[in-house]
Amino acid sequence: MLAEHLVYTTAIAVIAGMLAFHYTGRDASWIVILCTYLPDLDKIGDPLLNRIGFTVLFEGHTIHHGTFHTVAAMIIFGVIIAFLLHPFGVRFFDAMIFAIIGSGAHLFEDALVYPSNYMYFWPFSRERLGLAWLPVGGSEESYSANFFHLANTEVLLIGLVFLLIAILVRTRVEGSGWITWYLPEQICRRYFPNDRKS
Repeated sequence: MLAEHLVYTTAIAVIAGMLAFHYTGRDASWIVILCTYLPDLDKIGDPLLNRIGFTVLFEGHTIHHGTFHTVAAMIIFGVIIAFLLHPFGVRFFDAMIFAIIGSGAHLFEDALVYPSNYMYFWPFSRERLGLAWLPVGGSEESYSANFFHLANTEVLLIGLVFLLIAILVRTRVEGSGWITWYLPEQICRRYFPNDRKS
């Protein structure tokens, strides 16, 4: 799910940005893409903390893959990202909401692929959930990354279709100027001088 997360989350970011701009006049949905891999920090959490001399236990166990795949971690990530981006001029609420959407998108994407894998609704529920609507073989262990070892081809193609639909919908609604929200300031000044970021 390496490349797939980026594609699916970008599609979600495009639509979330469209809705945010419509209702607030602001679009910081690039934060959604920035936060898409945050839940997977649980893969490196325990070794990293051990290296600096800390041992953190979660329900009596060290941090393992799945520990950050919860609604509690999603909210905590949202608050941390909001505090980190606020000094750079990003509104606290905008950063928090988009970071939560980015982390939540990761959880939703995992649920689409894997059946009963993580306790997504912890601390409200300890039930392991999953939808497994997308074709990968049934479990995280049986998942096969067959597109240059980065993605499952079927899941990636479905994601690319969703991304294309999201781009077409937003362009139809807003025109092409929305792309400036995802580009560096210098590129916007040079290639989109009359659009939003100029």
